[in-house]
Amino acid sequence: MKETIRGFKMDEASNEPEEVKEVFDWYKENFGFVPNLTKVLSAAPAALRSYWLSQIQLTQYGLLTPEEHNIVQMSIAVENQCRYCVSAHQMAGGAFFGSDEKDLEAIRNKGTIPSEKFDALRSFTLDVYQNKGRVSDKVLEGFLSVGYNKAQAIEVITNIGVKVMSNLTNQLAMSEVDEPFAPLAEGLFETESVYR
Repeated sequence: MKETIRGFKMDEASNEPEEVKEVFDWYKENFGFVPNLTKVLSAAPAALRSYWLSQIQLTQYGLLTPEEHNIVQMSIAVENQCRYCVSAHQMAGGAFFGSDEKDLEAIRNKGTIPSEKFDALRSFTLDVYQNKGRVSDKVLEGFLSVGYNKAQAIEVITNIGVKVMSNLTNQLAMSEVDEPFAPLAEGLFETESVYR
């Protein structure tokens, strides 16, 4: 059985429970492969399905655009220094969400996003995360002033929750970055010393 260097499962067994197979099949159909994060999460089916269903719900019923969901989630991944998720969101932003490469590079490098609205979204996301939701009136007003609304502010929190789940799973398991986006992980957060 293939495992992470910390011994967390990282393969697809032929005897997966139905609730896991459904998720694996969805990833194969939509992405062409089962990401290593999904394999790691599959050891705990409730965690796997919570992550997967939350992402689907955000896509189907979200008030933010798919590109905006990706901005929030990539911003949190950068904040949490998750090599796996930063590289995955950079690839997804370009391949699936039509993100401008300059926007993705700005998020990755903690620079200013050229789009004022997207920069405000990233800034609000980090304020909410770093302050555990206790943002000032000024911060909330700044978010609303660029065209977002209070329901979308709640959706930012949902995106943060989903991304924290994957970031911490990857950090704990030390998940191997998948081949399709491994080149984008080069030079990101060399954190080997964190684990010693």
